[in-house]
Amino acid sequence: MKVLVIEDSPSQAAVIADIVRQAGHTSVVYTELTVGISQILAKEQPNLVLLDLNLLNEEGEPVADGFQLCREIKRSPLKPAVIVVSAQGDDEACEWALLQGADGYLQKPFAAKDLTQVISDVLR
Repeated sequence: MKVLVIEDSPSQAAVIADIVRQAGHTSVVYTELTVGISQILAKEQPNLVLLDLNLLNEEGEPVADGFQLCREIKRSPLKPAVIVVSAQGDDEACEWALLQGADGYLQKPFAAKDLTQVISDVLR
């Protein structure tokens, strides 16, 4: 399976990508969205997207709304599964992500086994 990781923190993206690879999947990481999500999806053709909700630039300013990205991803012709991986751990954020089409939600920080489990559950 090909997993697209969209995470603004290069160090967190590297950790997530490593966990994905250890679980036997291929990972592609985007720490910046220099093109639209539809172009990224068309290029990468992922089966699963691990999506951070709060995507910030180097100055700490928001560059994309994760909830909107989730909707766009789910509307794409590829219809990959989406797992939101976010520090926003309140029930409201989780519920809203699921309403936007997310297939799963994992709060940061997390254990590697938790990410592996949610990926396995969603890809079933």
